[in-house]
Amino acid sequence: MNLKVGQNIIPSINFIAASMPEDITDLEKVRYIYINLGKLFSYDYRVVRDESVISKQIDYASNEINRYQTCYQISEILTILINGLVPTSHAKIVERKINGRSFNKEHIATEVTFKDNLKILLDLTLDLSNIQAGLRTKEFGFTTNINNDYDIISLRECEEMDEKLGFIADKYTDDYINEFKNTLKKANFSGKTKSEILDFKIRKIKESLAKDFKGEHEAIRYINTLFNKILTNEELSILKQFNLSYENTDELNFMAIFSFNELGLYYSYSNELGFNKINESTIENLLKSGWKTNSNSIQSIFDKETNKNKR
Repeated sequence: MNLKVGQNIIPSINFIAASMPEDITDLEKVRYIYINLGKLFSYDYRVVRDESVISKQIDYASNEINRYQTCYQISEILTILINGLVPTSHAKIVERKINGRSFNKEHIATEVTFKDNLKILLDLTLDLSNIQAGLRTKEFGFTTNINNDYDIISLRECEEMDEKLGFIADKYTDDYINEFKNTLKKANFSGKTKSEILDFKIRKIKESLAKDFKGEHEAIRYINTLFNKILTNEELSILKQFNLSYENTDELNFMAIFSFNELGLYYSYSNELGFNKINESTIENLLKSGWKTNSNSIQSIFDKETNKNKR
């Protein structure tokens, strides 16, 4: 479903605080907060058109926090929970350089120092998609900065914590993806066209989308993860993604179009309708019915279909 901007997640945040296990280490407590909080948020992509969203203040007095937030608000809430629930550690907000970031303000993450002087960097905003897809996290103490100010938490240590905390019982989604990649290597595609092979892979990818994503932004990042892991370099070279938006007074609506134009294949994703195979006429009708895009390339698909209808 598309989530109303004002949807309140305070009750879920309170649940995280109330359900914190007592017989675990401080690092495991921080991990518990990090993963559970990562299940709640979706990145507020309105920031692309309005950078003032970054500076939006969290209004704790109103006892209401909505699901859509930027790195500023997400890092602030994570920091407050860690300091409140793990008093022997200290969390603070820090700026983090991100290559390709075009906003005026720097990206924000969270630094946590423990009583044994272990110091790690957490970037929950960039891990939302991984957490909601059941993938291994990539931003929980996994990186440092150019000065090597931070310690590293290995993926194996994270896996051990996740097993102990009940976040995984057997394996991560990464492992299932790798198993599927191995089955593809054994598949017999003789007699199939490039278009048929690609469509088969993407239909299998669709089967992997039954995840509890809180927003299109996280789901689309996961789709791109699947594409990059499963499609060949040749198939990826013709992939283009276009973003569509549709706004009314109280909801955010977002849709991605994945185009393999050279093979005549198009797919759409939205949280409400899921992942669907579409055609050029669908794109034309979307643009006529109020969906908007800043992409000239997707407009060319619309123009191509219009010219075809004239013949």
